[in-house]
This record gives sequence, C-alpha cells and structure tokens, in this order.
Amino acid sequence: MRADERWVQAVKIAIVATFLTAQIAIGDLQTTVESIVNSAQLGGGTASVCIIDANSGNILADIKSTKKMIPASNQKILTSGAALHILGPSFQFETKMLWDKETKTLTIVGDGDPTIGDTSLLGVKDWATENHVLEQELKPWITAIEEQSIENIHTILVDDRIFDRNYVHPSWPANQINNWYCAQISGFNYHLNVVHFFPSPRTNNAHLGAIAPKMPWIKFGNKTTSKRGKKDASSFWVARPPNSNKMVARGNVKEKHSEPVKVAIHNSALVFGEVLKRELQTQGITVASVEQVAVDAPKSKGDLIFSHQTPLTPVLSRSNTDSHNLYGEALLKRIAAASTNQSGSFEDGAKAVARSVAQRLAIHSASLSPADGSGMSRNNRVSTKILAKWLASFNIKDPAGKMLLESLATPGTGTLKKRFKNFDQADATVHAKSGYLSGVCSLSGLIVLEESKLIAFSIIVNDVKGSVKGAKTMQERIVFATIKDLCEN
Repeated sequence: MRADERWVQAVKIAIVATFLTAQIAIGDLQTTVESIVNSAQLGGGTASVCIIDANSGNILADIKSTKKMIPASNQKILTSGAALHILGPSFQFETKMLWDKETKTLTIVGDGDPTIGDTSLLGVKDWATENHVLEQELKPWITAIEEQSIENIHTILVDDRIFDRNYVHPSWPANQINNWYCAQISGFNYHLNVVHFFPSPRTNNAHLGAIAPKMPWIKFGNKTTSKRGKKDASSFWVARPPNSNKMVARGNVKEKHSEPVKVAIHNSALVFGEVLKRELQTQGITVASVEQVAVDAPKSKGDLIFSHQTPLTPVLSRSNTDSHNLYGEALLKRIAAASTNQSGSFEDGAKAVARSVAQRLAIHSASLSPADGSGMSRNNRVSTKILAKWLASFNIKDPAGKMLLESLATPGTGTLKKRFKNFDQADATVHAKSGYLSGVCSLSGLIVLEESKLIAFSIIVNDVKGSVKGAKTMQERIVFATIKDLCEN
C-alpha cells in the first residue's frame, strides 16, 4: 500500500472512530437515563422522557416520548409559547377608561389583564397594609377622572367582553372551584379574582378580620366557632354558591391567621366596578350605579381618559415561575380573542395553542389535545417529545425565545424553590417548569450550557400512586446526568 493510500485509510478510520464515539456518547446518556428511570420509585407510574439538542434537533434520550401524557402545569409552557407566537413579544394588555360626557357614563374596557390588584406584583410584604396598597394602585385611575372635572357619574359600566363569560373550565373539579387555583377567568380580572380573609378567634364565633379587597356592599355570613381547647383545630373555610358572592364563613378558628384564606369570587368585573365606585365616593365623586355591559351591546364609546398597560414579561413570569393558574388561563383566552376577533373562550384558546404547535413543529394539530391554559384540567394531553421540541423551537437569542427562557423558574426560585438542592453547576443553568396533579408529576425546560449549547427536556410521570417524591428525584437525577454527560462530551 502506497503512503498516500495509507493516509487516506487512516483518515477513514479516524472518521469512523469519531462517528462511533459520538454515537457512544449519545448512547451512554440513553443508557444512563434508562437506568435512572428503571431504578426510580414511581409508585407504579409510567415515565416519559425526551431530551433534545436544541441546536441540532438530535434526540439525546428517549423513553416513551410519543406517549400522550397529562402534563399538569407543564401545559403553561405550551400556552405561554403560543402567546409569544400569536401575540408577539411586544404585546401589551391595555385596559381603557372611557368617559361619555352626555350620558355621564364611565366605561372600563377590560383586556383580560391578570395583573390588576395582584398583591405579589404590588410588593405587599405586610398583609396589614394590603387594602392601603390596593387603594394606592387606583390613584392614577381616580386622578384621571378628577382631571376631567367629573363630579357625578350616572353609571360605571364594566366591559369585559374581550373574554366570554364562561368563567370556569367545565373539566375543572367542581368541588374545588372556590379555591384560589380555580378562580374564575374574566375579561376584567381583579385581585387574582379572590377575596382574602384573616380570621381570628373571639368569644362565640370568629372575627373575619380585615377582608381584602374591601367589599362593604356584601354581607358575609358567619357560622364559625372559636374553640381553642387542646383537642380543637382550625378548620376555617368559606362557602360560596355558584354564580353568587353570597359567602358564608364556616369551621373553627383556633388561632389568628397571619396568612390570608383565599376564596374565589364571582364576576370580578363587577367587583372591580364596585371597588372603584367606593374609592371615587371617598374622593367626593358620586356614582349612582355599577353595571356590566350586555353581551350584545354595541361597542363601548366615550373619550379615552386613561389607559393601563401591562407587557407580557410579568404575565409570563407569574405563569411560569410562580405557576399561577389565572395567568395561564388569561393568556389562553387572550390568544383566542386575538385569533378569532371574538370574545376569547377556553375552546378557541385550546385550538389556537394546537395550531401554534402544529405550525412551529410541522406536525398535525391532532398530535396534542389542549383543554385549558394552566394545566388544571386532566383532559390535557401532550407527549414529552412535543414539549421538548416546542421548547427547542424558540431561539433564546430572539426576543420571544429570550422571554420564554427567562419566564421559567431556576433552582431556588418560584416553584423550583425547593428543587435541585445544592445545585452547583458552573457550566450550566436550568430553566424549568414543574407541574403536579394527583398522580401526575412533570418537569420540562431548558438547560443552557457554555459554548452556546442548549438542551430541551421534558420528563413526565403519570399514574403515580401515593407520593411523587420518587418522580421528583428521578427528574432531577436525569437533569444532572444530562449536564454531566454533555460537559464531558
């Protein structure tokens, strides 16, 4: 064999060796992930895993990745991504206040903004100051009215028709709709569509405390007790019948509650109208009535005297870092409204999400089955392969991709506050969304490594009987193993 032939042969061998090494590296991660899954304590549950190199699109590990799973709050990744895809990263919610001088009508036109009255965004640290902070938030609204020299308002009209008035998803658990995480979704959201109670014991029944927001137009029933014996326990709760704000406090109050008991309210649009009416009256401006715009009424009219705008960034963060369901659902209905030019609905929002995923991933929309925007519904179905590819479809150097990445929690923050303990990976950052329902444990996100490496992953376990502790441990082990493998290869 001539020297040049030997050189060519050597190059061929080197190329084959390099190829085989790469294959072995990928194979090693697959083997490692399989080992982690097989040894995990999943309570009889089924695990699905997909890990993708976002830059090349290569699948690095795959376990039942095409199986449709209940994603729990990982559904918010689809919803928020669809919001960026449809509305665009520069979108802002815009709530308008219109004044009709002839009829003395003040119209509040909602845009589905979930942030108004959100005490977390308002920076409430001491619950004793909550009502004061809520009043301060309304100062610009009231100032705008005062600047028009308005002294008498015949009607405050609240126009919430950006969304339909099906406030609760039909597949949400009926016995939980008064809980904060199943709060109604309105075209005008206020105070996360919940009321706060701070009960404390006293002689006979309990004191309900400083209710926030202040709702003096509602008489709250009180059928509580204040038993403080050694064998007594606190069991305070509030009953609210459907389509009503006639609430009755029940249960026992043994000690003063330092944290609020949150109860979902009905028709937050009207609640906000009443709150605004009360604040205007304290400033000497009379208001005769508060009404909700009829569904079939003409478009609201009047001179624009105030506009409240909210960018997508805090909305995405509250949805994905804090996993607040109201935010996911507000995004879902808002993209429905944008897609149809009609009042946003759960159904149209779910269709818009499916279309967005199908467009970005070049798949059939029937490959997934969205039901709601937050993942509260057990009717949501999506595979880990679609979730991972969906995340990988966003370029984190572009505005939309950067916003999606930064909206996800990192170890020690948001819903990952107690996850990935002692996380010390100098070469990598994890941005992820966790999710839980009964029998469901999910974790999907992005791993950003040095040298512009980007990994998308989705790990979901369904049908877990008992604790999901083993599933959480498995998820974290897989993420750590992925980082280790990629840093070494």
